[in-house]
Amino acid sequence: MSTTITPPESAPPAGGAPAQRPSSGARTVAILAIVLGVLVLLGTLVSAALTTVASAAVHTSSRTVAVAGVNELAVRVSAGSLRVEFGSVREAELEVTSSWGADRWTFERTGDRLVVGTPDRFGQWFGDWFSWGEQHGEGRAVLRLPSSLAGADAGLSLAAGDLTVDGDFGDLRLNISAGGLMVSGSAETLTADVSAGKGEVDLADVASATLSVSAGGLDATFTGEQPRSIEADVSAGSLQLEVPEGQYRVTSDVSAGGFDNRIGSDVNASSRIHVEVSAGEAVLRSAR
Repeated sequence: MSTTITPPESAPPAGGAPAQRPSSGARTVAILAIVLGVLVLLGTLVSAALTTVASAAVHTSSRTVAVAGVNELAVRVSAGSLRVEFGSVREAELEVTSSWGADRWTFERTGDRLVVGTPDRFGQWFGDWFSWGEQHGEGRAVLRLPSSLAGADAGLSLAAGDLTVDGDFGDLRLNISAGGLMVSGSAETLTADVSAGKGEVDLADVASATLSVSAGGLDATFTGEQPRSIEADVSAGSLQLEVPEGQYRVTSDVSAGGFDNRIGSDVNASSRIHVEVSAGEAVLRSAR
């Protein structure tokens, strides 16, 4: 008599159901993540390389221009940083620290005007690659003027970057459309137009001033002799105006925004201040 033995059923593999292959969507996400990581790494490496190249390429160079007969200064800054000062020099001297040098700047005499300007923007994108860490490739510059130009008229225009000026001027005109401008010293007359950016003015003995702020801000401090006339127009942004101690006839026209007059008004005063505010705010105070 024979006995038939039936083998037991095989146990299912450990771990439950067999693993499934990842879907095509999951594979796509994984691939994209890898590609993105590689691009970030490459960007970091390229940035480090450009920084090293730019640091090695930056140098300082200078140019000079004779100023005999010059009675007006015209400065245009569209990027970068420029400081204007008076010093012990016989000629106007422009010193530029950048990867391109002073020869790309406008620095010339036109009749009785000395003209200074940052490089043209055409092709600037190419220069930016080799000026990593500088402001748009123009770098930093210092304009030194001889004392013989003290009291000359000046027109300062700032479209971007930084402009710092210290000196004595006759008719001083400021135009700020972006960036930051700081002016100190003295001026006979002042015209300032701020459409954006920030202006800081600290001037002595200003006889008359016309101030316009359509955006951004202007902080103007006048010292020394009382101004005879100040006209201020604020259509947006803010104006902080400080004048020497004394009596002023203050008038205003406020259609929107606010005007904070902290010096009062004397109808018999010979010095006159008129403020118009159509938006934004204006504050008028006297020096302590």
